[in-house]
Order: sequence, then structure tokens, then C-alpha cells
Amino acid sequence: MFAAPRYLHWARRHFGRVKFDLATSGIPIASMAAVAPAREVRPDDGGDATERLRDAIAAHNGVPREQVAPAFGTTHAIWLACATLVGSGAGDGVRDEILVETPVYEPLVQLPEGVGAVVRRFDRDPANGYALDPERIARAMTPRTRAVVVSNLHNPSGVRADDDALREAARVAGANGAVLLVDEAYTELGRWVDAEGVFRGSARKLAENVVAVSSLTKAYGLGPERIGWLLGPEALVKRALDTLIASIGHGPQSHARAGLEGFARTIPLAARARAILAGKRKRVAAWAASRGLALSTSEDSLFGWVVLPGRGDLTPAIEAGIRDYEVLVSPGAFFGVPNAFRVAWSLPEDALDEGLERLTKALSC
Repeated sequence: MFAAPRYLHWARRHFGRVKFDLATSGIPIASMAAVAPAREVRPDDGGDATERLRDAIAAHNGVPREQVAPAFGTTHAIWLACATLVGSGAGDGVRDEILVETPVYEPLVQLPEGVGAVVRRFDRDPANGYALDPERIARAMTPRTRAVVVSNLHNPSGVRADDDALREAARVAGANGAVLLVDEAYTELGRWVDAEGVFRGSARKLAENVVAVSSLTKAYGLGPERIGWLLGPEALVKRALDTLIASIGHGPQSHARAGLEGFARTIPLAARARAILAGKRKRVAAWAASRGLALSTSEDSLFGWVVLPGRGDLTPAIEAGIRDYEVLVSPGAFFGVPNAFRVAWSLPEDALDEGLERLTKALSC
């Protein structure tokens, strides 16, 4: 069903194992034991922690619990959405279609393909700064389209789609009976929870047919805990919960309790993330500008995208850079653009500056 995840296998071999890691695209892992909770965690009353986790996810996003399905990280939530939305095609032999952006994060293609969908593409045009263009979506829709899939922040460019573009994309999808599936793994960067511990900016609130998936991984540094979720219309969430039960049975209480601890700490975790990222985007932008490179990103992002015109596949040079310069970036080939790379900036400042100098040598840029 599922093709080998080339990028994820490559990332697992290298991310966090190279001294100057400019590839890992998330806030460094936080130890919850080292972060004092900002709000009281309700004592374990012996009840179902998974149901309490569902309440915590709803509170975090400011949505009703009926619109929430827990998941084991964002990738699992994407699978959950695809498995819920895509039919077998057994009736007429014509498979459902999922429309996906490009350049693209590999699982956004492999997961719908793995559940039996035909994946079609629409461009995030570099000439337009990788902006989300609802007209391109409209031209690519067919009667078989069940979902339009986008990431926000866009992975790999780091560009943020504004609410108007997302709202119009949802309208275009809805006019054809489809949903807009928004991967919000990076959406909370720079727009973390407020003083009440609530994230106010989910695309789920923009239109009834928006399905949003996310986690506490990228923006809060809790990747190992796999605290993820799907937000959607109540009827779709009911089907997603059925899919979840059919695939795993009852969620582990240990995971749910870790999730509750994580949500109790989002305010200090957000403060930690702000401190880690302070000023670093400007340093990378200055490095790129000094070499005549165009860095695609947004002010909130912790990663950006660089295309080297006239170059071939950069993967061999990037892998040589690991060996010769101890520096790592993500090859654009995994996102569909071989002569590009994604660069991240969560390293300490001194390591970031040296890493960029080593990257210059590794890629001769």
C-alpha cells in the first residue's frame, strides 16, 4: 500500500547526527520534566485519559470537542484524514482523487496514495513567492476530488498562506464537494498560544469544510511524545474516530497522559521557542543575501527554501557536505525540486553562523 518513505528514511539517518544540523525543522526537543507547568493538570481520577486528552486538544485550539480526533503526531493525523476521506472505488472502478500542492512534503503524497487515492498536483508557483493560489486549485479540480491538501506554513518554502487565501481555497474545494485539508504542523510558529493557553489561528475556523491536522511537535519541541490531532466537521470527525478505533482499538493511556502534561506546559514551551528562534531568521536571510541567493520564507518560520538556478541535483553535494564539512540541509529532490535545499535555523547562534559558512563551502554557493 505505502511506498518507501525516502525522505523520512534519509532524515532518520542524518537529522540530529550531524554537528551543524541545518535540516531539522522544528524546535529542539524539550524535556517536560524541565519545564514547569503554567496551568494545573487535573489529577488522574481513574477515568479515560484519552477522553480528557480530546478535551485538552479542543481547549488548545478553541473548538468544540465534537470537532476533535486525537492522533499520534501530525503524520498519523494526515493518514487518519486520508483513510477517512478516500473510498475504495469498488462501485464504479474509478478511484477517488486527492489534489496536493507542489513542491511538497513527501508524506502528503504517499499517504493518500497508500489508502488508494489518485494524487493530482497543483503548483505553489516560485514566481509568485510560493503563494497559495485558489485559481490554480480550481483549474486542477475534477469531479473525483475528495480533498485539497496544503501545508501552512508551506513545507518546504516556509511561506504562510493568509486567511483570505485559505478561505477561498476552502470555497473552491467545497463547490466541488471536497474538503480543504491543511497540514498545520508549523502554523503555530510565531503565533503560539496566548496568555490563556489557546491557539486562536487554526484554519479549521475559516470554513465548515476545512480539516486541520497538527501536533505539539514542531512549534513546541515535544516530538517524541507524538501529541497530534485532527480537527474537522463533526460528521467527518465521527468517521475519523471510527477509523481510529478500527485501526488501533483503544488509545494508550500513557500517550494520553503525556498529552495532558504537554498541553499544561504550552505557555512556557512557547516562551522557550521564542527565545530559541530570536533573531536567527535575519541571520540566515543576511547570509543568503550576501551570496546573491533568494531565501523563500516568512517572518514566523524556522526554515526557508533556496533554489540554485542552473545546478543539477544537489543531493550528492549535500551528502558530501555531511562527510567533509559536518553540515546538513534537506535536499530539494525529496520535495520535487532537485536543485534546491531547505535550510533551518534552530541551532545556537554560534553554531548557526559556522554551519552557514560550512554550507557555503559544501555547496559552493
